Amino acid sequence: MSSTLAPAAPPRAAPSEAETVTRSRGRLRRHDGLWALCFLGPNLLLFLGFTLLPMLFGLGVSFFDWNMIEPPHFVGLGNYLRFFTDDPLTGKVVGNSLYFVLGALPASVLIPLGLAVLLNVGVRGTRFFRSIYFLPLVASAVAAATIFKWIYAKDFGVLNQITGLVGIPRQDWLFDEKLVIPSLIVVAVWQRIPLNIILYLAALQGVPRTLYEAARIDGAGAWAQFRYVTWPMVTPTTFFVVIITTINLMVGSFDLVNVMTQGNPLNASNILVFNIWRTAFTYFQMGYASAMSYILFAVVLTFTGIQWMLQRRWVHY
Repeated sequence: MSSTLAPAAPPRAAPSEAETVTRSRGRLRRHDGLWALCFLGPNLLLFLGFTLLPMLFGLGVSFFDWNMIEPPHFVGLGNYLRFFTDDPLTGKVVGNSLYFVLGALPASVLIPLGLAVLLNVGVRGTRFFRSIYFLPLVASAVAAATIFKWIYAKDFGVLNQITGLVGIPRQDWLFDEKLVIPSLIVVAVWQRIPLNIILYLAALQGVPRTLYEAARIDGAGAWAQFRYVTWPMVTPTTFFVVIITTINLMVGSFDLVNVMTQGNPLNASNILVFNIWRTAFTYFQMGYASAMSYILFAVVLTFTGIQWMLQRRWVHY
């Protein structure tokens, strides 16, 4: 009786060095991915729960008529059409918002730039100014608005006391329809100067000194050095400052208006972000307030997109 033996399997070749490196890299990537998920997971959960989901919920609510008591009633684009066609306050609110933003934006950019240039060249008193220009940034918006509300007070305000010394009659700064927006603009600019100074100082310190030396050798004065050396080098920072300042003025001025004027007198200081809050939490028109919020978001997004396209004409990288 003959027995047949199965042929032995050929020996398995040892993995090459390239395969070993590839497998090691794959394990490292999986390992790094798990660590990244551990660190980013809590932040992603918070973003999902407190930012993304509320945004999506607000978008859905904008298509309903809902007062938080009765069941919501679907109206489609009715809330958006109401803002553009039926709301008598739309023109007033949009006009106030444009006046406020366009009035505060140039000063919020140019004043910090000028102060940053002076601080960067080391004028007399630089240490003193560096110690005080940061104060508006550390003060809360509510505290600053409360202090300025006292300063603007008609009967006992500091501003009227000072203007009275030169014969200017007392003004009701926060209850005069013509003066209330300029008064708010002054406070808004004061609040935004410190951060913009810091950004400009960082940009100015990155400008090579050799450029100024070459300009001086060519006979350039102080203004020519600023125009042809400083300004082109800080245009990227200026672009960033314009974007964040505009968004901050459009969206982040609620505390200022809420504490100082409540939109008064006669809606003369009622800007869009405050009108959204009042519509939602005073009149309980949640659907209409959500629609206005997304209109404001569209305005901010459009402005940012336009600035992004126009930057090629004046921003030098």
